[in-house]
Amino acid sequence: MTEQILGMLQDGASIVLQIAVLAGLLLLRNFKQRMQNYYDAQTTLQNRQLLAQLGREAFSYAETVYTTEDGPAKMNEAVKYLIDKCETCGMKDVPMKDMRAVIESAWLDDRRGTGSQDRARLITGEER
Repeated sequence: MTEQILGMLQDGASIVLQIAVLAGLLLLRNFKQRMQNYYDAQTTLQNRQLLAQLGREAFSYAETVYTTEDGPAKMNEAVKYLIDKCETCGMKDVPMKDMRAVIESAWLDDRRGTGSQDRARLITGEER
């Protein structure tokens, strides 16, 4: 009789342990997915910020080095510069439309006479 009870307790403990392990694995899988989503979002944000900075550099490079060229020639040189810089930074699959967009954004900022950094400036208590 005691052996039967011990056998049933052992089977019950085994089932409870299996359920606990399964629940732990499901929690780890859920946690891994959340961390992957967070990492992807942060990486995408950092890549966009880096691309915007490189776009400003490409625009400045084309404007200073190719002063005698017209607009389309400067755009081509800026795109070439941006492609080289993106490959150097490990961003190999940047769509051409995104490259043009960041260069044209830098051009618009230059025409307005403002930089992108000025738009994100924090107002301190002394300035209010």
